[in-house]
Amino acid sequence: MSDVSSATPVKILPLGGCGEIGLNSIVLESQDRAIVIDAGLMLPSDRTYGSGVFVPSFDYLERTRPHIEAIVLTHAHEDHIGALPHLLRRLEAPVYASETALAFTRRRLADYESPLEASLRPLVPGQRLTLGPFTVEAIPVTHSTPDSLALAIDTPGGLVVHTGDFKIDDKPAAGEPFCRHRFGELGARGVELLLSDSTNAERSGRCPSESTLRETFGDLMAGTRGRFIFCAFASHLHRLRQVIGLSIATGRRVVALGRRMAESVRVGLELGHLSAPPGTFLEPEEAIALDSDRLTFLAGGSQGERLSSLWKLAHGVHPHLRLRHGDAVVLSARFIPGNERDINELIDRLMKLGADVFHDPIAQVHVSGHAYRDELAEMIALTRPRSFVPVHGEYRHLSRHLALALEAGIPAAHCCLLQDGESAVMANGELARAEHAGSGRMLLEGGHLADPELIEERRSLGRAGTVVVALARSSQTGRIVAGPNLVVRGLPAANGAGKWVELLQAELRRGLDGGNEIADRSHAELEDEIVRIVRDRLGRVLGLRPTVLPCVMEV
Repeated sequence: MSDVSSATPVKILPLGGCGEIGLNSIVLESQDRAIVIDAGLMLPSDRTYGSGVFVPSFDYLERTRPHIEAIVLTHAHEDHIGALPHLLRRLEAPVYASETALAFTRRRLADYESPLEASLRPLVPGQRLTLGPFTVEAIPVTHSTPDSLALAIDTPGGLVVHTGDFKIDDKPAAGEPFCRHRFGELGARGVELLLSDSTNAERSGRCPSESTLRETFGDLMAGTRGRFIFCAFASHLHRLRQVIGLSIATGRRVVALGRRMAESVRVGLELGHLSAPPGTFLEPEEAIALDSDRLTFLAGGSQGERLSSLWKLAHGVHPHLRLRHGDAVVLSARFIPGNERDINELIDRLMKLGADVFHDPIAQVHVSGHAYRDELAEMIALTRPRSFVPVHGEYRHLSRHLALALEAGIPAAHCCLLQDGESAVMANGELARAEHAGSGRMLLEGGHLADPELIEERRSLGRAGTVVVALARSSQTGRIVAGPNLVVRGLPAANGAGKWVELLQAELRRGLDGGNEIADRSHAELEDEIVRIVRDRLGRVLGLRPTVLPCVMEV
């Protein structure tokens, strides 16, 4: 390997995606200039207490203010582009991505009424961008959405290869097979650092090809007497292409349910990723006139998302479609950790309505878009990196991937497991752990940002209930003149609840009837005493520590 390293340091900082599935965003920084690779979101593992999503905190970039040369997006999935509107509201920078990723990015920006179309610039395979001290080359990879890219980045510290999300698919459903040749050329030239997708680092062997699903989909469609409802991520155009093709071949018309799915079909047709003769697609209200066995519906909601098309079908509230016996529902997606409960409830509801539901492991209706261990090892062998940092995964995935790199012969001193906010510096052919630069998550809900503690606050309200304590005291003497009165919500109401409320009121009166001692207390001190008494009492009686909201009025 040629010695392409330099004494000029390059910082590698994951702001998200190293410690969780989703939230992907990595900063490369040198000489006070930086590029940001991806800006993704993540669904909370418990959506009972809200419908928001998590996005990375970009406080580090706002605090240190390096010049952002560009934001480069590797592909169109939400866990790589979903936080972009949030980032662009805070930092100005051009955005480079493939045409497919740009199309989905425009939709995401429009959702937030973000007038930033001028910031979006196309990036095609083989193109080289000079971005300050970085030169970025786009390399096509096979993944579960078209036009996915890896990045070869010349930096002052040497050549960095970022794989993006990838699998080595030699027979993809559409597009070219995985391009080993270019990665081999980069390896021969000399790769200083490999940043590689770790999502499936626990799975042995090789990931099945996307094209293997066609036979399963065809068999299921042929055996369906009624409507064929296919549910997948809207950006999964390769899979939609196969289902649309099979529908055409079997005489079924196709209906896209929901705005996002309809927009994805439109994008796919415009960019050539989908094709269909005129008359293939119907509006939902037009489908009523056709026989059930002549219809395919494309729906979103594979993760049980509330108010998605599939959720509405399962709850019997979809405006255009009611499920019945003979209909088939195919859930063609991985169950993302944390969503299992919502998805299982959805499946139960669909089956109670009479639908036949197919999902892994009932039928092979999904394959991953991420490389298994043998493919990850092959990527290391192709690029022959001097140093290695696993990215995109929970801690166990990163750890397994790091062990694979060690097995491949990369020295332990040149391997670094970084979690969100931890940084490493590359210089003089060495990779060294650096300071914790800071990271975090923000909750994005209804277009507004909030601290993620809001989820825990809602969880606490739901788990332990709420007690409102209202009283009045004299503004002259400081003595209690009315109350305390209690409003209780979310606490056990049976088995003598009225009795313990009365006992709590009595205990509050005794505790707050301290004469001059209470009169001398400040407003805040009195509120703190109310919280202490209520929590102590209910902790003893009910074993709960509810949220206590004291309301002290001065009269």
